[in-house]
Amino acid sequence: MIEHCPKCNRSHWKPKTVEVNGEVVCTHSEAWRFECEVRWALGLPNKARKPKKSKLDYLGMVERERGAEARLELRTEMVKRYQK
Repeated sequence: MIEHCPKCNRSHWKPKTVEVNGEVVCTHSEAWRFECEVRWALGLPNKARKPKKSKLDYLGMVERERGAEARLELRTEMVKRYQK
């Protein structure tokens, strides 16, 4: 059943909401995508072990694909969470 989600203002299949940083967001939102990316990137090793990539390798790829601003935003959030 397709429903309208007030959180992301889109219609999609069975909207689900989750809490991210104290805010309730839809799992189809950009905030949730970013949350998942941060969690995944923090799980990468600090040093590259072939064939896996390191955190630094991933940040470099983000910069090439999405630009320096996206890399800085991701890195800032990763540092903030790492220090907790």
